[in-house]
Amino acid sequence: MTNIRTVLAINMKTRRKDLNISQAELAEIIGTSPNYISKIEAEKQFPSVQMIENLAKALLCDSVDLFSIEKIKKDALESVQESLCKEINTLIRRSFSTINF
Repeated sequence: MTNIRTVLAINMKTRRKDLNISQAELAEIIGTSPNYISKIEAEKQFPSVQMIENLAKALLCDSVDLFSIEKIKKDALESVQESLCKEINTLIRRSFSTINF
């Protein structure tokens, strides 16, 4: 089970990277320190309600989007699928390399 700090950290970092914003740039936009942003993304600090609203505004999303597990589930599924495809390709290549034509 995923906890709320993890969900916030993943969604915040993903959204920030999607927008090509560094931690320092995000911090500047909302008037805080890059260290504070880093701590939130590392799950070492949990922001106030006001800070969550500021983060959402800066990340161009609704505050509830920062706590959605749907994107996390989709990303996790895609990661597993990608991993499985790589493993299958490796197995196929190994199988063909042992066959003498």
